This record gives sequence, C-alpha cells and structure tokens, in this order.
Amino acid sequence: MSRILFIAHIDRTMLLSGGFVTFGPMWLSAVLKKDGHQTSIAGVNYNEVEKTCMEFKPDIVAFTTFSGGQNRYLDWNRRLKQKFKLYSMFGGPHVTFSPEMIEEEGVDAVCRGEGFEAMPEFINKLEKGEDITNVKNWWVKVDGKIYKNEQRPLIKDLDILPPPDRSLYDRYKDYRLARTATVMTSQGCPFNCTYCHNHQLHKMRLKGDPIFRQRSVDHVIEELKGLKRDYPKVEYLIFRDEILTVNPKWIKEFAEKYPKEIGIPFYCLMRPEIIKEEVIDDLIKAGIFYVGIGVESGNDFIRNKVLNRKMTKEQIIRGMKILRDKKVMFSMYNIVGAPHETLET
Repeated sequence: MSRILFIAHIDRTMLLSGGFVTFGPMWLSAVLKKDGHQTSIAGVNYNEVEKTCMEFKPDIVAFTTFSGGQNRYLDWNRRLKQKFKLYSMFGGPHVTFSPEMIEEEGVDAVCRGEGFEAMPEFINKLEKGEDITNVKNWWVKVDGKIYKNEQRPLIKDLDILPPPDRSLYDRYKDYRLARTATVMTSQGCPFNCTYCHNHQLHKMRLKGDPIFRQRSVDHVIEELKGLKRDYPKVEYLIFRDEILTVNPKWIKEFAEKYPKEIGIPFYCLMRPEIIKEEVIDDLIKAGIFYVGIGVESGNDFIRNKVLNRKMTKEQIIRGMKILRDKKVMFSMYNIVGAPHETLET
C-alpha cells in the first residue's frame, strides 16, 4: 500500500485553536486508510516538510492549495523532487478553479473538486501500474502530455464516509492540547453569493448532483463520541458548515440528541433572513454558545446586487432581534472593499 504525505498550511495558532486546521486532509486520510494506505501530514515550514519526508518516506505528496499560497507549494515541490523520488498531486480550492496548474514544472496531477472517491481510485491505479489518464476529476501529466478528465457525480449520501481522521494532526503537541475542535456536518450551500467559492462549485455540478448534502444526525453524533473519547480536553466545538441550520428538521433532531450524547457548547454560522424563533430555541436547547452572522454589507446595492445576498435590511434587523431577545451572543461578518464600494457606501 502507498504512503501519502499531506502538505497543508499549519501554524501554532491553528493547532491550539483546533477549529482552524485544514479539514480536507483529515477526511481524505480517513478514506485512504480505509483502503489500507498510510498517511501523515506536514506544513509548518519547508524544513519540517523535508524532515518528515526523510522519516515517513512517502510515495506520494499531496498538497492542499488555497489561492495565494500555491507558489510556495510549487517551490517546495520542486525542492522535494530534487531530493526524493515522489509523485506529487495537488488538490483543494485553488486547483479546483485553476487546474492549469498541471502545466507547472514538477506537478504530476491535480484533482478538481471532491477527492473522497477520486483520490483512492487514482492512488490505487497508480500503485498497480494501471492507466491513470482517464480517472474522473483528475488532470494528469504523463510523459509530458496532459490529460484532462471530466468531473464525476458528487457523493449523494455522506453517511457512507468514515469520520475525519483527527489523529492525522496528533504529531503536534499543540493540537493534542487544544480545547477547541472543528466539525462539518454538511457539504455545499443552497445560496449563490457571488464572492463565495460555492458560486463557482454550483457551475461545476453535474445533472442530478445535490446542491446541499448533510450527514445524518446519528452519523455526526457517532463522530463526536469518538472526539470526546480521544480528545477529552476539548470544551468547545466550531461547526464549520457554510450554514448549519439549512434544514430545521435536522436541527430539531440534533437538539434532542446532541445535549444528551455530547453536551459541548458550540459555535455555528447562519444567515440573518433564515433566523426563526423555533430554530433558535432548538439551538439553545442543543447548547449553542455563539453564532456568526454573514451580513457582508449594510448597503442594499452592494449586498444584493454585487454580492447577491438577497436579504433586506428589515430581514437582517429581525434576525438580529430574535438572537438578542433570546440572549444568544452573535457577531456579524462584513466585507470591506467590495466592488463598487466607496467611503460613502
């Protein structure tokens, strides 16, 4: 079986907060381990990455790329390939939207979109010496020629996935001591804000692909039972779903089971115009501590025409009032410097 080293942005603040480690490698590590592969992670700096390569001896390095950091990883990849025999693949938001990164020196393959099925299939074929030029989601370079493959359908039932492999970060003491952890119950977002990556992901969906997918409450609870067992210091959870409360029925079931089985205070994101009293009551019952609200701009034109938020000032104020009346702490997210914005707007 193959040895895969994930390379992602890692710093001490991220590790201690627990809530802001790069989430993708944990889930991909879980599906790869299920197939019998071995995984590790690095990314604090180049020296740490090189040292990890010497110790772990990976067959594959898998970079998680965000726009703005891709050039650093291209440099790291070139330097690593001068010292080690490695197959290098790149995934994450940057190459999903800019797959032409495959043209860069030293880049062997890039994965567009989800890797839950694409990555194990690709690695298993690579390991067996089979044809890797026709695996969906992958753009791959073989003997200097680039093969561009189409997208595969999204997984419709997230419950088929194993829980994220949180142990991937255990090599870092700060992570093991963290009092906060990250959770994601869903993939996607039913809204279409112009500044968000989901705006572009919607365009990549195939016919029949769901726009929003959420794991069952029971699946999430089982994951969190493992988190409580393995990381007993955790006392606060950050739900990093785009919007946790898309499905009120899900929240109602969650409010019944979460406080009994888990009972850890938590944070989540919401949109102001979908805040309803009954949903907030369920969140309070579940143990909500803090809510983040995306407003993005107080100017109607910027908010609704430029950013496509589709919410009125009256809806925003109504949502904030419900939270205030229910004594739920919240903060608002706002974008400064949006297109067409001036000092007056």
